[in-house]
Amino acid sequence: MESLSYSKNIKYLMDKIFAAIILILTLPIFIFVGLILKIKGEDIFFLQERIGQLEKPFKIFKFTTMPKGSEKLGDITTTKDARPFKFGMFLRKSKLNEIPQVINILLGEMSFVGPRPLLVKQAAMYSEEIRKKIYSMRPGITGSGSLYFNKEDELLSKVDDPYKYYSEVIIPKKAELEVWYFTNWSNLVDLKILLLTAKVLVFGGKTLLYDEHALRQ
Repeated sequence: MESLSYSKNIKYLMDKIFAAIILILTLPIFIFVGLILKIKGEDIFFLQERIGQLEKPFKIFKFTTMPKGSEKLGDITTTKDARPFKFGMFLRKSKLNEIPQVINILLGEMSFVGPRPLLVKQAAMYSEEIRKKIYSMRPGITGSGSLYFNKEDELLSKVDDPYKYYSEVIIPKKAELEVWYFTNWSNLVDLKILLLTAKVLVFGGKTLLYDEHALRQ
């Protein structure tokens, strides 16, 4: 147990070091994206409440991709969603809208790898037992569940009832994967997830296509 605690302390220390480095390296992106959003009359950051470690809510940072108030029209997005403006669609497709989450890492609210932080009502779809396991760790920018459903918006665009599919199909599978991560966590597992995430970002990948067995080996 002491060794596990030490490994996690190393994980969170490395998180902050690399988050600081990435923040410095991506400052040109922050400036470029910020200028375009300001020109369009939008806020630079979209702050949204998510469930974090020990089930405590926190505000997640993302670049704004939709006009103000769009989130009130629904919390599930698909590729057919007309709410994102054109530049916002580019940010979402390229995943550049996720970069500001390095701020959450520096604040100690997130990690690079961990269970994906969900909205309050989405997290409530997990059982209490599963929530206690999943949220004993800091949530991550990437993780087993979010990697498996790396094209979740495409998948949801192909079903008649996205909300029903999300609650009945996606949430149970995410719960399975996040609990697996909790049970089998190690810095090596984190490295595998990071490498698989990089592979998906660079070479692309379809929803449910990523090799789940590569992670479990």
